[in-house]
Amino acid sequence: MRKNCFLLLFLFIAASVTAQPFNLDTSINPVEIKLRPFKPTHKDSALQKGRMNIIRVTQVKDTLYYFVQGASIYSPVFVGVTSLDPANKIKVQLHKMNWQNASRSGTTDDKGQWSEKFKTENDFGIMVIPGSKPAKYSILVWVGDEPKMELPSVFSGDAKEDKAADKGGKGGSGNTLLYVIIGVLAVAVGFLFFKMKNKKA
Repeated sequence: MRKNCFLLLFLFIAASVTAQPFNLDTSINPVEIKLRPFKPTHKDSALQKGRMNIIRVTQVKDTLYYFVQGASIYSPVFVGVTSLDPANKIKVQLHKMNWQNASRSGTTDDKGQWSEKFKTENDFGIMVIPGSKPAKYSILVWVGDEPKMELPSVFSGDAKEDKAADKGGKGGSGNTLLYVIIGVLAVAVGFLFFKMKNKKA
């Protein structure tokens, strides 16, 4: 019976953590912005290959909360907010670990736009506070692909260079041996010629 109680308590805590990625404040119900594969169709696109999502919101509450999962410290992250009414200033805050302390914050400009580029690991939160309600805006989140890096060998230089050096070394030693043989033959021929000349004399 006691084991079953502990199991139920563990499952309840796990479910709460999953529903609330930053803290166990039940009054906050953040909306997950799920990223989808993104591949630009235009060469001059500002956003490269990665994952992205755009949501459009009509906010009637004082504050709304969103969160994004799957970021990597090796990948760039872009978050942009565009207000349909530029006169309605929208405050945007980025959070990590909790909703109390903002890592970065800003307000939409005269064009109704705000954006931020950064890098982080795992998940992060977005808090949106409009100046007046209802507020219509869109949120764009883009996470780029991790760069592919080729690590050098920890034992020696490039394998191709090593092979080339080996081939060059073999060729050099072979040429040296050929020159030695030619030199010995030249000395032998000279010695025989000198001996035959002495006999004729």
